[in-house]
Amino acid sequence: MRNYEMMYILNPTVADQEETLVSAIEKVNSLVTGNGGEIVNEDRWGKRRFQYEINKIREGYYVVLKFKLNPESLDELNRVLKLNEDIVRYLLINDEN
Repeated sequence: MRNYEMMYILNPTVADQEETLVSAIEKVNSLVTGNGGEIVNEDRWGKRRFQYEINKIREGYYVVLKFKLNPESLDELNRVLKLNEDIVRYLLINDEN
């Protein structure tokens, strides 16, 4: 398993209510664990304003997730993240030192 770091931005309408926010974050976490991964750290940065509009959205809820995952599972993770309507943007990088 390799170390990865992912930052993703949730739609502000999801982040407005605590139940939907927790549900959206748990959905992403279960994607990682469901593909055989292990979550190392989750850091919630909170709601922040964008420098520019993204799809007519001006702010989002930022979450940074560090996890371990087999490289073979990355394609499935990327596919599902792209289809998730709660996520405005995400960036996934290899965190090998």
